[in-house]
Amino acid sequence: MLVIILSLTALPQAASSAGDYPYDATADTVFDIIRDSDPSTFLCLAYEGRTIRQMWDKRLDDESDLEVFHFTAHFSDMPAIDIILNPEFETPEAARREAQKYTRRLGQVPLVFRHGIRQLGIHAGDRGFHAGTGKVFVYAQMAERRIAENHLQESLLHEGVHATLDAEYRLSPEWIAAQQSDGRFLTRYAAHRPDREDLAETALFAYSLLRHPGRIPPADSAVIARTTPARIAVIERILEIPLDIPPPTPPPEGCE
Repeated sequence: MLVIILSLTALPQAASSAGDYPYDATADTVFDIIRDSDPSTFLCLAYEGRTIRQMWDKRLDDESDLEVFHFTAHFSDMPAIDIILNPEFETPEAARREAQKYTRRLGQVPLVFRHGIRQLGIHAGDRGFHAGTGKVFVYAQMAERRIAENHLQESLLHEGVHATLDAEYRLSPEWIAAQQSDGRFLTRYAAHRPDREDLAETALFAYSLLRHPGRIPPADSAVIARTTPARIAVIERILEIPLDIPPPTPPPEGCE
């Protein structure tokens, strides 16, 4: 812990002018890095009924016990995850339609960035997505905007990093040393929250350069590679680590 605390004091300082950041935030980039035509490991969605679950809601800045609509989403490469929807969706049919906006797209996110997700919570509203270890929360109107921009998968990848990798890597000596070596940030959002957002912000750009180099224009690719070479190297190592996760959960009868 002492190493981490000392390292945090030496993080690169946020730059002061708009020109110091190549991008504002990954959520606002125009790059379609994960495309709707990409394969998905999503299999089916099973309705489990109504149950009481805690849901954090940015609109209330609070967590409440709600009688949610509960589904399980099944994938071919990881255990099923719970999808819970705020009762404001009113009926199981409406809740299923909303959940289906995310399931195939979630299966398009690389496994390394989503295998730690245990629960996806869905609210109405237009607030920004957020996540913690194992959990991701999204908002229906914001998701519609991201879909219109061909950017929902990229937003899910960002939140998947929080849910899956943050606990192990975002304050690790290796990541902090890479921040110090690079000395700059790709996005304003990362620069203003280096201990919380830099890993999730950098991961999307690094993944694209390493796995889909043609999906970012050459000029932008050069900027990304020049700005964060040490952090891209860390992401490359993470991508190459074999995953040790439980086998997929067999879908129940009637899973659609």
